[in-house]
Amino acid sequence: MLLAFGLGGGEILLLLFIVLFLVGVPFWGYKLGSVRTIGGGFGLLLALLLNLLGLLVVYLFPKIDNLVVADAPEQLRKYKELLDSGAITEEEYQSQKARLLK
Repeated sequence: MLLAFGLGGGEILLLLFIVLFLVGVPFWGYKLGSVRTIGGGFGLLLALLLNLLGLLVVYLFPKIDNLVVADAPEQLRKYKELLDSGAITEEEYQSQKARLLK
């Protein structure tokens, strides 16, 4: 079909390459950003504006799964204080404790 428009093999490859960079890279930026702290929207925007360089910037942000609560003992103490004061229930305390100790 494209050959009917006078496009040869080289032009078709060039069109595929252009489509990959105009559509594929921003989609890739969105997917990368959605599992990182930057977010999908900013990943998409960076990939649209900066293309492959934008993807590298997205890769610099940490993954959401790798975020570790550094002050888990402190938070656990605060939840225990809330439990002792009656502000939260035992079930809420246990769920927060399980989340922090995961």
